[in-house]
Amino acid sequence: MSLTPRRQVYGGYQGKERPSEQERIMHLLDEYRCSEGFVAEYLGRWIELSGDEALKGGLQTIREREAAHSRLLEARLRALGGEPQATISPERREQVWSLFASAEKTDLEKLQTLAVLFADPPDFMKPVTDLVEQIQEDQQSRELLRTIVDDEWASIGWLVGMHNRRKNGETTLANKK
Repeated sequence: MSLTPRRQVYGGYQGKERPSEQERIMHLLDEYRCSEGFVAEYLGRWIELSGDEALKGGLQTIREREAAHSRLLEARLRALGGEPQATISPERREQVWSLFASAEKTDLEKLQTLAVLFADPPDFMKPVTDLVEQIQEDQQSRELLRTIVDDEWASIGWLVGMHNRRKNGETTLANKK
């Protein structure tokens, strides 16, 4: 199951031709805010369903990061005079929930989907990292985004590592019962 055809965290600026730096930043802040909030939402359901205590511990950390990112991105968007507008389409919501909020899908299936999604982390993050490197005027947004990207690298590394450990049969005591 492919979560996104582009396999990237952000689809890029969509709006008028030749947008200003601030318009591009505000678009990213809004889209990224929406996405991070949605990830926190479905990770919460996955945590509720999982019987793997080790996995739940890591997912809780990632969920809290994503929720914090969403709040920070929204606060910055509002500080720049923007209003949250981006939403998750019903189709995407259903697609993602049918995997991560499903008791019929295993933790390994869910981790496998993320491992495929994150197969090329630099490419996955490229739309955000490219924009961050282009920001000249709004240093506060630049560094806010840069530190969020640092968190994303940590989350991606942990998720891919957990997938590899589970795929190779490493289990916790809770899984052996």
